[in-house]
Order: sequence, then structure tokens, then C-alpha cells
Amino acid sequence: MEKIKNFIKMITFPELIKGLSVTTKYLFKKKVTEEYPDFKPHIPYRAKGKLHVQIDTCISCRLCEKACPEWCIKVFPPPKEQMKTDKRPQEFYINQEHCLHCSLCVDACPTGSIHHSYEFELVVTNFKELLFNKETLPYNQLLKQYKWNYIENVPVRPRTTTPLEQKENTK
Repeated sequence: MEKIKNFIKMITFPELIKGLSVTTKYLFKKKVTEEYPDFKPHIPYRAKGKLHVQIDTCISCRLCEKACPEWCIKVFPPPKEQMKTDKRPQEFYINQEHCLHCSLCVDACPTGSIHHSYEFELVVTNFKELLFNKETLPYNQLLKQYKWNYIENVPVRPRTTTPLEQKENTK
């Protein structure tokens, strides 16, 4: 009896019929087409897009920098004398090129200054367009100002004067 059942299964392909029934069920449903470049898609509530930082509420605790597994955040706190009155960072850099969008920096921030936006289009032709500093961070993405003194897209130290000012001072 078992041999007959196996023979019938081998001839009729019940798995194939089951799979085709699922296919035909979706064949007659209304089609959903995303016309992406013309119309922006609906982004889910917890989508993780480009990182944004509100510098006004940042207290330079550097917890986001320590939590980042790719080290794409660099925070330089103000001098100790200034820290008593104004805790905003002297320099703040985010390299979106290396960001994993893991939200560890968002979870670590005690003031909620850093958060993901719904901007998901991170395709650029020049990688320096994904490197943001204190001036370009909050929401002013049109103004592109990059600092000098980079080692693989990460600043070595905060710069108080530009190289041109340093040349003028040495003369």
C-alpha cells in the first residue's frame, strides 16, 4: 500500500500543485507598483535613515562615540573652562559612509540629541558628501563645509585655525 502511495505522489506531484495554487492565488490579486523616483515610498515608523544631531542639546558626553562599532562618530568636547557654562561640543563629526545604522549611538545618547531620520537616499558620487561636521549636521544639508586634517575620513584633532591663518601667523 505504501508503494502505491509513493507511486501516485511521484506521478501527480502534489508539492508542485500546492506551490502553483499559491502562485495562482496572487496572480489574480490587484498589483501594487511602487513608482519610486516620481513618488516617495511610505517609510515605516522605525526605519533607520541618515543620522541627524541636534547640537544645541548635545552635552559632549561622548557616549555615542564609544557606542559606535564602526567609529564613525567623533566628538571633541569644549575646554574645561567653557564646559561649566556651555557643554556643546567644540567639534562634532559623523561619517555616514561607514555607518551601519545599528542605532547604538541613538540608544546611548542621554539627551536624545542624535536620532535617525527618514532620509534613506545615501547614494553620492563623492564620499566626502557623507562626512558631516558641526556646521553641516543638524538639518542644513545644502551647506558643505569640510575641515582639513583627516586620516581616512576621521579628524585627528579639532582645528581652531585654518592652515592659511597659520601661515600668516608664522610670517
